[in-house]
Amino acid sequence: MSESSRPNPPLEAALIAAALKNARISARKAAGLAGLSDARWRQIVSGYQSVSGSYVAVRAPADTLARMAQVVGVTPEELRNAGREDAAAELDELGAPPTPRPSAGTYAPPIDAVTAIMAALTPEEQEEVIRRLGHARPTPPAQEGVTEHQRRRAG
Repeated sequence: MSESSRPNPPLEAALIAAALKNARISARKAAGLAGLSDARWRQIVSGYQSVSGSYVAVRAPADTLARMAQVVGVTPEELRNAGREDAAAELDELGAPPTPRPSAGTYAPPIDAVTAIMAALTPEEQEEVIRRLGHARPTPPAQEGVTEHQRRRAG
């Protein structure tokens, strides 16, 4: 369906856009975590793509919308309320809770990104990541009274 004016985004697209803003991550980063290009993410969230100068409405496939929802913390229930039962069912099948939305003062982008990635892994893959992290060298605690400059000089 081609239109001369931009179609309004569907309800689920507005839901994803609002959750992205609340999650305080960039669309590019969210797209990467969801396995999409940032251009495709923008098309889905805006509800259209431009084809030969015309605007064509875009409706995300259920599995794609579910991955997007998981990254930004949209719940299956919110997807159902937006009329996307198919995507809600896909999100339920992912088997992991959506990434929690950060509350004021608790925003930690690297931790949120790792949480989103871990949630997309199978339980066996999660165990392997945790096993490998257990072998990682922990960062030593800061020594009281020693400045950063002194620590660097000590090597």
